[in-house]
Amino acid sequence: MAWKKVVRYWLGYNADIKQCYVYYSIEGNPAILPLTVTPQEMLALADMFRNEGPVSYGEETGRFMTDAEGIGEGEIVSVPPSTPGADRGEEPT
Repeated sequence: MAWKKVVRYWLGYNADIKQCYVYYSIEGNPAILPLTVTPQEMLALADMFRNEGPVSYGEETGRFMTDAEGIGEGEIVSVPPSTPGADRGEEPT
């Protein structure tokens, strides 16, 4: 099965007909390939393209897929330092 890396993407919306589009290009192919998608599909693909990577496209299956991620590799979350007494409902001084 041939998987090709997605090298670019564009998101589009036609307000007149309320239709969402995703355009993408894959390695080795200079064409810009269009997809007509639902709003939910557009959001999912936008999230995948923006936050996961690399993303590949299976030419035989028509599927997008990210690289494998190890178990336990969660998102990095910034936690603000706690204020002493905040857990007891005390006001900061």
